[in-house]
Amino acid sequence: MKRRKSNIYSVKRLFLSLFLLGCVHSFSSVAQQKLHLDGYLSNMQSVMFQNPNGNWTNDNLLHNRLNFKTFAGKHLTLSVEMRNRFFWGETVKYLPGYGDWLSRDRGWKDLTWNLIEDSSCILNTTVDRINLDFRLGNFQLTAGRQRINWGMNWVWNPNDLFNSYSFFDFDYVERPGSDAIRLQYYLNYSTHLELVAKMNEQDQYSLAGLFRFNLYNFDFQVLGGILDETDYAFGSGFSGNLGPVSLTGEITFLDPVKENDPRSNATVAGMGLAYNTPFNLFIQAEYLYNSAAGDETLYDFTGFYYRDLNLRNLSFAPHTWFANFSYPITPLLTGGVALMTFPKLHGLFTGPSIDWSLCQNFDLSFIIQYFSIRFQQQDTQKITLGFLRLKWNF
Repeated sequence: MKRRKSNIYSVKRLFLSLFLLGCVHSFSSVAQQKLHLDGYLSNMQSVMFQNPNGNWTNDNLLHNRLNFKTFAGKHLTLSVEMRNRFFWGETVKYLPGYGDWLSRDRGWKDLTWNLIEDSSCILNTTVDRINLDFRLGNFQLTAGRQRINWGMNWVWNPNDLFNSYSFFDFDYVERPGSDAIRLQYYLNYSTHLELVAKMNEQDQYSLAGLFRFNLYNFDFQVLGGILDETDYAFGSGFSGNLGPVSLTGEITFLDPVKENDPRSNATVAGMGLAYNTPFNLFIQAEYLYNSAAGDETLYDFTGFYYRDLNLRNLSFAPHTWFANFSYPITPLLTGGVALMTFPKLHGLFTGPSIDWSLCQNFDLSFIIQYFSIRFQQQDTQKITLGFLRLKWNF
């Protein structure tokens, strides 16, 4: 990864950001429509420690998101969305390569940069959506950076071929996008076909198709293609309801393209259920099986928490279980707790949370993430992270 410390390079990146905004404004003028803008601004303080009586790592994140959208008639839409994050604290000071990790763009075009980077703080900007969407009748074409979500489960998505994400990254609700061209054709309200071509940062292409349909009030899908020129992928998924219980499931098989590839075939599969009890306790549960877990060696918590996710390393244990419980204590206050366990590695995650709606568009959240994991050739590591976030949506 290349370090972006040059002031000249940062200025160029800043002008690129302003140029993108100018494109949006110009497009809006041509369309003779008002530019739609929404987003949020949040301030989040966080701490991390192994022992409450030991050293604490203190950090702060100021996070702003801007979503621009404008329309040219009935058929064409331009979307530009970006996240701007200002980091300061001890992780910036003491974690080697943290700025490089933040400035890395995993798309075909580099639209992520550190406008400011020094020993105390980092100002990072990412354009994670910039696309044109054309719709005509039952046909839809989207070109550019976009979110392509083929998953049906909540925590892990074996059918999400293009942009895997971490459940623990709760502050990124939009999830990452892909630089791709996406064709969709709707046969009726519940049946459609998709074809996606994607390029990644290493100029490797992915090409995959999906067919989704409804049968007996369940949504089913089958999909297949080639991922990053390294794996053939074939899978299927479903979602639906049995009475008050919502059921989902996904499975994907991966087969290396090259015969001399040292990696073996892999099966990644998950199932989930959700149920809202009569007394408003909401329950979710999921299970993930990953035959490729263990191919990647993890030595410490940093490597686990900040690793790049793909289908083969969605989990680092063959079997992973998850449960989530949430309850509206009052109409404005909701409490919950998430649990995850990876038995083979003697691993445990616990995530209690409180969300409080202070007033319209203002929310206060308190979140704990506790990990107890035994990494290879090491004693069990116990890490606690705490987050306090104030968020304004506009």
